[in-house]
Amino acid sequence: MNRIRTDKSRARAVGCRAVLGAAAALALLLSPVAAGAQNKAPSKGAKVTETTFDNWRLICNGSSCAAVTRGVRAIIVFGYNAADGKMVMQIRLPTDAPERRPLAIRLHKSGMLLQLSVGGCNKKYCTAAGAPSKTEQVVAVMSKEQSGTIGYQLGQQMQLEVFSLKGFNKTIAELRKRKPAPKGK
Repeated sequence: MNRIRTDKSRARAVGCRAVLGAAAALALLLSPVAAGAQNKAPSKGAKVTETTFDNWRLICNGSSCAAVTRGVRAIIVFGYNAADGKMVMQIRLPTDAPERRPLAIRLHKSGMLLQLSVGGCNKKYCTAAGAPSKTEQVVAVMSKEQSGTIGYQLGQQMQLEVFSLKGFNKTIAELRKRKPAPKGK
């Protein structure tokens, strides 16, 4: 009996292969790190502002800003690490994402695969973060793309979320204008 695959099931199969490939890969483009950027709760008296650029938002809490886009359940965040002033990337997932499991981002135009791992969870979300040394390379590649897919495990199911990069370049340009000075030791 022949099984006809629909576009939806074909997309799921491609995404599952991407995530499984991420788990099997030995060399990661991005190694997970604990990104401390933009994790603070709004301080009292600081004004939180939000500027929208198509599908991306620039959210600022006083002088601390982040470029953010929200998928169905995943949130992609670019911001500056408060400790050293380097730009970092973080994917925030629901708290039922298992730790030390792979997360893959497939960019649609180039087919590039970015591989991360869920590093840790707190009461609000779990994170997969990229190495600060690779963030500029990721920004350069994503600036040439129009969309991508995030694949990750949530509970016992695989999740695939398509996200748009429309407005990404404008949001990153505005984020760069608001780069904070690194705090001295």
